[in-house]
Amino acid sequence: MSEYIMVSSTDRYRTLVDNPNLKKIAEYEYYFFGKKRSTFCICEITNHEGARVVIQGVKEVFPDNSIPIKVFPKFSSPEEIEKEIYELDVDEDSKVLKIE
Repeated sequence: MSEYIMVSSTDRYRTLVDNPNLKKIAEYEYYFFGKKRSTFCICEITNHEGARVVIQGVKEVFPDNSIPIKVFPKFSSPEEIEKEIYELDVDEDSKVLKIE
């Protein structure tokens, strides 16, 4: 059975998903009052053994942070994660757009 995680990136930090243990399934952008606030990426875990996600500073300077996959909440389907993401799309001031 496949497992999925969600990672995010903002203008302050970037989460790298170019990883042999992850397969990118979908990406979504979140806008609040017309400004892009974050990008969400749904990834399938292809290999749990030693899998890690790297977070890099963009506007802030901090060392790369390598986080084990095991600490991320797991979902059994991409649709579960998508439902969570679209909970942010509540009115005309907050929008979620799927990146095609």
